[in-house]
Amino acid sequence: MCSFTAASLDPRQDIVVAEVPNLGKEAAEKAIKEWGQPVSKITHLIFIFCTTTSINMPGADFQLMKLLNLHPSVKRFMMYQQDCAAGGTVLRLAKDLAENNASARVLVVCCDCEVTARLLFPWPK
Repeated sequence: MCSFTAASLDPRQDIVVAEVPNLGKEAAEKAIKEWGQPVSKITHLIFIFCTTTSINMPGADFQLMKLLNLHPSVKRFMMYQQDCAAGGTVLRLAKDLAENNASARVLVVCCDCEVTARLLFPWPK
């Protein structure tokens, strides 16, 4: 499973850390444009990072806040390593936030990157 010339997890993790917030930004900008309201109205950010890689700090939610120029008062919720189970969890959390905060505008961003799966279990040749 491991050898001297085998691909390392470290370079893959570095790519994930850099690119996940960018992927999130691209998806969020499309959703915000479709919503038709200014980004300043967003009150909550939920970022689900569904992957089997390690956690990086500051997290992708913080990076996404900066990329979208969200106000620092936006409340952030970050979930790591939830895989497919995150879908139901994030909808439940977003619903709860919206129902219990009259002026809440919740932005949900999900990203699933299976980096380690391809490293440990590569595609057949």
